[in-house]
Parts: sequence; structure tokens; C-alpha cells
Amino acid sequence: MNFFRIAERTGAVAKKIASHATVLLFIIMTLIVWAQIFFRFVLGGGIVWSEEIAKFLMVWMALLGSSVLFAEGGHIAINFFISKIRFLRYILMSHAILSAVLFILLIYHGIDYAVFGYKSIATASGIRKFWPYLAIPVGGGFLLIQAFARFIHLLFTDDKTIRAEEEARARCEIFTAEACDMPIGKEFV
Repeated sequence: MNFFRIAERTGAVAKKIASHATVLLFIIMTLIVWAQIFFRFVLGGGIVWSEEIAKFLMVWMALLGSSVLFAEGGHIAINFFISKIRFLRYILMSHAILSAVLFILLIYHGIDYAVFGYKSIATASGIRKFWPYLAIPVGGGFLLIQAFARFIHLLFTDDKTIRAEEEARARCEIFTAEACDMPIGKEFV
């Protein structure tokens, strides 16, 4: 049972780090884009490297943010049907294992890609492409941690709780305020 708590805690810490990093990257990217707009339309000359850096930051945000979504079960799924399946635990465990295999491949090939990027330099910003390409294995690592935490959660949690969690996700899928514990009138957009 102690192993369950360690895996749960590791997943929570990884989610918190990825979530905060995503917010920080979003703020930096927004400031860079606003600065570019100001320089181009107010001062008459743009910042050469702003678009390139904004793209690199967006890649980092997408890969780190996907691990947060994976932890919350927020990726696209048809939970209404999934919650009705008889062998729900085993299907979800298989999903976690297959996801982990994909994330391991993402890390492995992402490392190769990042090393390849070390040899080239981005045109406008002058930084090595290693840094933006490093988002692939790092994001894969965060995703792997979440897949592992999800698998351990499914392994040590009883069927009734797992089914209740999936049914709660299915209720949220129908877009009702009461199902997701949202205040009435704050429907999904």
C-alpha cells in the first residue's frame, strides 16, 4: 500500500510541476507576442526572434500540458460508453500500459531528435534547436510518470471506485452543471 502512495504522490508532484511550468511558459509567450505587436505596430519595427521563440514555447506548453490532461483524464474519450463496459479495470489498465509504451517510444526517439537538434541553430533566435526539441523527451517523461501513476491507481483501487470515477467523467461529458459540481448557470462552452 505504501507503493500506491508513492506512485500517487509522484504523479501529483509531476502534475503540479507540469501545470506551473505550462502557465509560466504561457505568460512568457504572451509577453513576447505582445512585445512583438508593440514593436511592429507602434514603433514600426518588429522583433526578429519573437515568432520563433513563441513557437518553441508553444511546443513545450503542449507537451507539458498533455501530461496534466492525462493525469486528469481530460484527453478525448467517450466515457459514457467506457463506464458501461464490464471489465472496465482491465481495459483502463491496458490503456495505461499501451500509453506507457507510446511514451517510452516518445522519450527514446525524442532524445535522438534533441541530439540531432544540437547540431543545428535556429535561424532567427540563434539558439540551438536542442532546447525546443528537448520538449519531446521531457514531455514524454512527464506523460510516462502519469501513465505509471494511473496504472498503479487502477491496480490498487477497488472496482466500485474505478467505476464511480469513470461514471463521474461520463456525467461531465454530457455537459451538465450538476454532474461536474459546477454552480448552476456555469455550463461548459
